[in-house]
Amino acid sequence: MGRAGPLGLRYHLVTLVAVFLALGVGILIGAGLLDDRTLLERQQALIRALQRDFATLRQDTAHLRSENRRLSAELARYGQAQQALASLAVEGRLSGRRVAVVVLGDPDAPLARDAARLLQAAAARPGPRLAVDPGLARLSGPWPEVAAAALGMPGADPGRLAQGVAQALVAALTLPAGADAPAGVEGLAAVGGLTWQPAPGDGPPRPDAVILIHAAGGGSEAILAPLLDALEGAGLTVVGLAPPRSGRTEAYARTGVPLVEAGSAADQVTLILTLAGQGERLQGLEGDGS
Repeated sequence: MGRAGPLGLRYHLVTLVAVFLALGVGILIGAGLLDDRTLLERQQALIRALQRDFATLRQDTAHLRSENRRLSAELARYGQAQQALASLAVEGRLSGRRVAVVVLGDPDAPLARDAARLLQAAAARPGPRLAVDPGLARLSGPWPEVAAAALGMPGADPGRLAQGVAQALVAALTLPAGADAPAGVEGLAAVGGLTWQPAPGDGPPRPDAVILIHAAGGGSEAILAPLLDALEGAGLTVVGLAPPRSGRTEAYARTGVPLVEAGSAADQVTLILTLAGQGERLQGLEGDGS
């Protein structure tokens, strides 16, 4: 048996180191595989949990949709009941009173249609009806120049021009029976700024009250303040009707003319009672309930 020389010892040392290195690499690889397997298991568990949550969410969504449909149907029935009660509350309140309508904006807007229905339910006699183009009401775009020419007021400043338009509207509302339309009214109608229907021939044409409907967007019209002043100066009962939060309360507060921002059936009743001259009574009822 031969003697182990330096080469044999070195060989055994290298072999031993290689074995330990292989063992360490194997341990590292095994640990890595174990971590990957654990991560995979955790990911699968998370996916299963998300799938359960998603299924629960779908069930909740379907339930909420069904509940929303039920509540919407109930709300629609409630709204119909409100409208029916409002119609009963205003029935005949304006009997014998002629009410004129001035629409600043689209005369077929929902607010204008609702007002027409209320006036019919209140048995109001139809008065003159005016519809003013939104551009003319705001004196925006080309309308200042067009309106000045139609009214025979060339070079008029905006304030004077707004007063001219307002006076023409009031003249159309208070025109005596059989009289020719004022030149200003005819001029504004000719350029498309105004449509005018006089009161029917039965009885005095002068209205007992005027409802001023804001059917256009928010914000005061340029002609609003002078129109309110002119209507008040003509001795007419005036009530404004606008969408909620229309931004016109300041102009009405300045003149003391009531403004109804129609958002409910109660507001509709308020409108008719005010037109009927029962605004003070209504305020008293509100004061008693406060």
